Amino acid sequence: MNEFFPILIPIIGILGVIAGVLLNEFVRRRNRRELYAPKVFEKRLTIYEGLAEHIHQGSEIASEVIDNKSLTLEQRHDLITVPISAIATYTDANSLYIDDELGAHCTALFMGVEDIHDASDTNKEQLLKNYYHMRKEAMRMIAEDSGIAEINRLFKAINRPKLSGPLIERLRELRREQR
Repeated sequence: MNEFFPILIPIIGILGVIAGVLLNEFVRRRNRRELYAPKVFEKRLTIYEGLAEHIHQGSEIASEVIDNKSLTLEQRHDLITVPISAIATYTDANSLYIDDELGAHCTALFMGVEDIHDASDTNKEQLLKNYYHMRKEAMRMIAEDSGIAEINRLFKAINRPKLSGPLIERLRELRREQR
């Protein structure tokens, strides 16, 4: 047993040095991520706010395309091409921060809206329902991917607001029925 002590002590020392180097590298990388995370979050938030604004502007144009009876098919197509092109350009320019699938969804959101006006009543209802669902999902995904949805859940857990009233209760009832 005494013959192993001279060898055992240097081996333990070498293992300690190796463990220290690995632990130091782990802590250094973690600190670097924590240093850049707030900057990246702010940048992503700004970009996703811009994407949501593009969708809101596109929704206004889509409403005009759907409701204005004096527009021809070509005029409706030209009008709705503007927000589609703007969203496609925006998502491409910010592809480092915007999820590819979400960017594709948002770009395709207004495609086909120009056909809703001329559709038959039964088909028109389904096309409108699909468009509104896609728009709602786009906004939900933006909130989820940007981190806002999680922060809002955290604030609600901290504040525990008791929001109610006749309108709010009716909205909750409609949501339950829709599910």
